[in-house]
Amino acid sequence: MIKVLNLLTTLIIFLILNLGFINQAIAHETFQNDFGLWTAVNVYAPITEKVQSRFQISPRWLNNSTDFNQLILHGLLGYKFNEHLSFFQGYAWSTLYMPNFKREQRPYQELKITHNIKKISVEHRFRFEERFLQDIEGLSLRGRYKLKGSYPLDKKERWALVLFDELFINFNSHFGGPQGGIDRNRIYAGINHKFSENITADLGYQLEHQHKKGSAADPLNHFVFFYLNFFLPTLVQNR
Repeated sequence: MIKVLNLLTTLIIFLILNLGFINQAIAHETFQNDFGLWTAVNVYAPITEKVQSRFQISPRWLNNSTDFNQLILHGLLGYKFNEHLSFFQGYAWSTLYMPNFKREQRPYQELKITHNIKKISVEHRFRFEERFLQDIEGLSLRGRYKLKGSYPLDKKERWALVLFDELFINFNSHFGGPQGGIDRNRIYAGINHKFSENITADLGYQLEHQHKKGSAADPLNHFVFFYLNFFLPTLVQNR
C-alpha cells in the first residue's frame, strides 16, 4: 500500500507540474492540442552476450486516435562493452500519412549508458540521426538525448514506475523542412509490467511539444503509450 501511495504521489506531482505548464500555454493560445495512440512491438534478439540486435514496429494514430498517421520500422545492431555501456548502429524507415504521404529514411547512431542510484535504474541515451526526408534536398541532422528512470514497485520487480524526458535538437536548417534549434520535447510517465523473463509491457502517458518556427501555434500532442517487449534467448552461447 505504501508503494502504491508513493507511486500515485509521484505521478500526481509529475502531472501537476506539466499540467500547470500546459494550462498556461493554452490560456495564451500558443498550442494546438491533439490526442493520439502510440503502440509498438520491440523484439530484443542478442546474437552473443556482446553483440546485440533489436527490431521495432511502431504504428501511431492521431486526431483523437481515429486516424492512422504513421508507421515506423527500426532495426539496430550494436555492441555491449560492459553492463553499463553499449553502442548501436540503427536504421529507421518512416511513412507519414497525414496531412500528406511522406517517407523518411533515417540511419542513426546510439550510445547508451546505464547505472543505478539505489533502487532507481537510470538510462542515458544519446542518438545522432541522419535524416533523408522526401521532397527535402540535402541531409537533415538531428540529435536526441533521453533521460529515463525506472523504480521497482514490488519485491519481485514485476512492476515498475517509469519516467523519461527526451529532447530533440536539429543541427541544420532546410527550406521547407526542419529548422535548426530545438525540434521537440517528450515527457512520459507510466508503468512497466514483467509477465515473464521474456515478455514485458509498458503503458503510460506521453506529452510531446513540437517547436514550429514561424507557426502561430505549436502542436502539443497527448499520447496513450502501449509497448510490448519480447526478449529472445542469446543465439550463440559462450562455450
